[in-house]
Amino acid sequence: MINQLTDISEISFDDSYKNLFQVDDARLRADALKHSVVPRLRVVLNGSIAFIKNIYNLDALEDSRVSCYPNFRPKRENELTLLYQSAYASLGGKRDKEKWRGFNRKGGKVVQLLPFRYGYILEEEGLYFQLENYWLKGLTDESHKKLFDFHLQYESLIHSLCYRATIKPLFYHGNDCEPISTLREHYDWMTERGLFDNFFVSEHLKYPIAPDDLNRAIEGYVIFYPIYDSYIQIAMGKPVRFLELVGKLNKWLKEIEEFDEEQTEDTEEFTNNLSEDELSKARIAAEQQIKVMPSIRWQVFQRDNWKCVACGRDSHDDIILHVDHIIPRSKGGQDTLENFQTLCHVCNIGKSNKDTTDLRRVNACTADNP
Repeated sequence: MINQLTDISEISFDDSYKNLFQVDDARLRADALKHSVVPRLRVVLNGSIAFIKNIYNLDALEDSRVSCYPNFRPKRENELTLLYQSAYASLGGKRDKEKWRGFNRKGGKVVQLLPFRYGYILEEEGLYFQLENYWLKGLTDESHKKLFDFHLQYESLIHSLCYRATIKPLFYHGNDCEPISTLREHYDWMTERGLFDNFFVSEHLKYPIAPDDLNRAIEGYVIFYPIYDSYIQIAMGKPVRFLELVGKLNKWLKEIEEFDEEQTEDTEEFTNNLSEDELSKARIAAEQQIKVMPSIRWQVFQRDNWKCVACGRDSHDDIILHVDHIIPRSKGGQDTLENFQTLCHVCNIGKSNKDTTDLRRVNACTADNP
């Protein structure tokens, strides 16, 4: 089930997420990526899907599905030994034996999976989005060449999209193809050698990554979405609707520019007009955002079995895990393992800074005295 939370105002990646990729405990790193990082990436992807609906009036999941990594089974007989270097949440074509008639597989077998996916990746260097189109081998060269032909046909417009989306293509080159060559020269050279690993990578967002940074990434992802949509249309053997989508994108961009020009609100005056109740809520929100030492965050989640101690839900229930101060810092609470507990985003919002309940202890007593 796809996460229904699309508000990214509470989503961020501080230095603890960067340091996670230096953790030597393979099990801890894998669990942290699956239960803490992937759900956040799914929220960002869901925000993108909602944005795509708003701009292009398209359901991005009509022909696509969401895939996540890591996505290992909860119960494992052997301890993990793989030190994961990244986590991602992306769109990719649905597994279907009838849908992808525009492509052919070598040997004549029916195409069930597509070799491209479009999503967000978090690694030690930061967060970025990528359109990858050669991760799955087995399609005929003619099938891959259809994508090259699409890029050649709309080369100029696609370059403009790249600039707007802050994303760039990565091309192969060799002795008889210079690093700086025309698009056709690159594609001809790659086609002759069967190198169809033509993918696009956005700029990296560096840690700490705030909600405003993620909003910029979502905007770039949505701007570049017509390319991914064209891949899907080509795979189905249908005409691309690239120009139609670019027209809708231009309309939205012009509306945004007009909206920005009309904004004359004085931010300082707005702040001064906040009520005491609004200021109190702002202080609570700020307190909840206080950084937790990187080494402690993962210890808290691991100790609490990667579940909310209040409601018992975990990442499989479409929630985001937070580290909560049992005794708030404003009341003398310390940044210690004993004063932290794991709450989901729903339970954390419902807990005020006046609540000092140790929910782990309460639930333990309830279990002992049914």
